[in-house]
Amino acid sequence: MLVLTRKKGQSLVIGRDIRVVVVEVTGDFVRLGIEAPPEVAVYRDEIYRDVQEENRTALVTRDLAVRLRAQVENKNEKAARK
Repeated sequence: MLVLTRKKGQSLVIGRDIRVVVVEVTGDFVRLGIEAPPEVAVYRDEIYRDVQEENRTALVTRDLAVRLRAQVENKNEKAARK
């Protein structure tokens, strides 16, 4: 992890097109401004983790639905053959 010291109004650049600016420092809180292209998603860490968990849940649910559908179709095919 890179650790930098910045003062209010100072910034840092990530890659060619992401800029992070220290907007305000109050006690233990730091307000940051982030300039990034629209195609770059910027999330707070806790929101990002929630999104990842929702995506994992959706994937498991989708996989379960596909397996259940295959089982139903298999049973229907067997019933149709009788």
